[in-house]
Amino acid sequence: MKKFYPYFRYLAGVRSIFLSGVAAGIVFAVASGFGFPLMVKTVFPVIFGKQEKVMEVRETIAQDLGPEQADKLLNSAFEDEMTTYRQTEKLRGYFADKVGPENAPRAILIAACAVIPLAALIRGLAGFLNVYWITAAGLHVLREIQQSVFVKLQRLPLGFFSGRKTGDLISRVISDSNMLQGVVTTISNDLIKQPFTLIGALAFLVTDSVENRDSFFLLICLLSIPVVVVPIRFLGKRLMRKAAHMQRESGDNSAILAETLGATREIRAFNLEEMMGMRFLDGIARWTKFHLKVIKYRYLTPPIIEMVAAAVVAFALGYGASKGLSLERFMGVVTALYMCYDPMKKLGEIHNRMKQGEASLDRLEVILKAEEGVTDPPNPVHLGAVKGRVTFESVEFSYGDNPALHNMTLDVPAGQVVALVGPSGAGKTTFASLIPRFYDPTSGTIKLDGTPVSDLRLKDLRDHITIVPQEAVLFAGTIYENIRLGRMNATEDEVKEAARQAHAHDFIVGLPQGYDTQVGERGAQLSGGQKQRISIARAFLKNAPVLILDEATSALDAGAEARIQEELANLTKGRTTFIIAHRFSTIRIADRILVFEHGKIVGDGTFQELEAKHDMFRALLEMQRH
Repeated sequence: MKKFYPYFRYLAGVRSIFLSGVAAGIVFAVASGFGFPLMVKTVFPVIFGKQEKVMEVRETIAQDLGPEQADKLLNSAFEDEMTTYRQTEKLRGYFADKVGPENAPRAILIAACAVIPLAALIRGLAGFLNVYWITAAGLHVLREIQQSVFVKLQRLPLGFFSGRKTGDLISRVISDSNMLQGVVTTISNDLIKQPFTLIGALAFLVTDSVENRDSFFLLICLLSIPVVVVPIRFLGKRLMRKAAHMQRESGDNSAILAETLGATREIRAFNLEEMMGMRFLDGIARWTKFHLKVIKYRYLTPPIIEMVAAAVVAFALGYGASKGLSLERFMGVVTALYMCYDPMKKLGEIHNRMKQGEASLDRLEVILKAEEGVTDPPNPVHLGAVKGRVTFESVEFSYGDNPALHNMTLDVPAGQVVALVGPSGAGKTTFASLIPRFYDPTSGTIKLDGTPVSDLRLKDLRDHITIVPQEAVLFAGTIYENIRLGRMNATEDEVKEAARQAHAHDFIVGLPQGYDTQVGERGAQLSGGQKQRISIARAFLKNAPVLILDEATSALDAGAEARIQEELANLTKGRTTFIIAHRFSTIRIADRILVFEHGKIVGDGTFQELEAKHDMFRALLEMQRH
């Protein structure tokens, strides 16, 4: 239970709703545990009127033995009936004054019968309000948990996502959050409601035992309660293991589904439908197997407790009959005894749900407790007007135990256009990723206008950097909304001007809905060149002093690339620019070229200088020409 304590803080925002639900649950519990047995004991005998027959016997005995001897004999043999008779006589006197002596019996019967739906109304209304308010609090908790996980995902370093399946992470945010929400709200509610039901039933049994010592033995039956703890604990441990397997399989299946939906063209092109279908079917089969295990261990507990309760009631029935306990008294006591075991059954279910919740919590805490890596400094430095000078001072970087960059020392003046070239894996993308602090260097310092980037707020730093990625990333929405992501407070005229600068305005207005055209998921409704122009328009709109072009044209054909070169050249003007390029057609606009090999800068100069003197650059250039 201690593992869940930190997550109860999510109830703070709906404290009043949750406490109202708990209060309604307590009313429901008392009405169930104490009210129902009391009703069975006191109301049913009045309705069925067995005491009337006892009084007929009294009149007969009184003729022979006298009234006092008759009362003494009947009190000994029919104690419960005589008690009920005396209570009924009081009611008869009350109703006789209200409706007359001849109508009193009928009024008593109606009043006694009315108690039953009234008790059911109170119990039912309390139960409804309990469920409604607890559910309302639960939905708030679910929203807060999912928001916390989502926000944490945005802050985790990019290395966290390496090797992790997107579908599995989605499953953790949706499915595992739902499970944790159930534990925090439903279980915390039942941990209050069910003990009150048990206390109410125990209170009735104790009260009845004080009145009649013959029913005291039924309290002894409650000693069987600890017996059910052993199977509950055993089944709970098995349940937690199977639930962990089930949640993991659910994540894997979500990953397969996400992968399939993200590559529909490739799957059909290579006739992979059957293979992907079998992968998904196998995953569903494994999930089904573990789900059935979870169902087995979760729902074995209630019948075990019911079996124990039935055995106790059977024992009590036999014992009560042997002691001559009347049916009226016995029914009330047995109802209370059952109400003692019903909370135990619910508490057993709570234990199992907690174990299932622990499995989900373990999966969520992989995200929630992961180190964020790159964070804001405690006392951030405020930048004024940024010119864009970027400096690397003895920078080293490693991916875990794998060194990626070695002793990077260089100074890039504001406004200079620098191209990064070299074979794949040489460190170009890693080098550029350190500037916006997607990663922090293992050692050394990176500065922007002389200020270490680690001293800046991440938002402030990234507000001054624009990235145009290799594959233009568009979000579901309109073209206008996607361009405006560059600067959310931009006006409509500014958005359209940015589109003109990117040479995207003409094709946009040619679409049936113009700037209001929906781009579809990841821009599926547009061509590669159109998406890239919108990405460039977004960069124009942001107008940041530092620009990173991450192989911005590598996904385009030669014709589309040639058409976009002019926009890229315009975009780099007046900006400190880093161009990561495999195609050398994009680097001729560079003022300076850095040649990377094995995480080191092995060449630094202009295109003409490197072509004349640098063997690796000439080799790379020759490969491009062929």
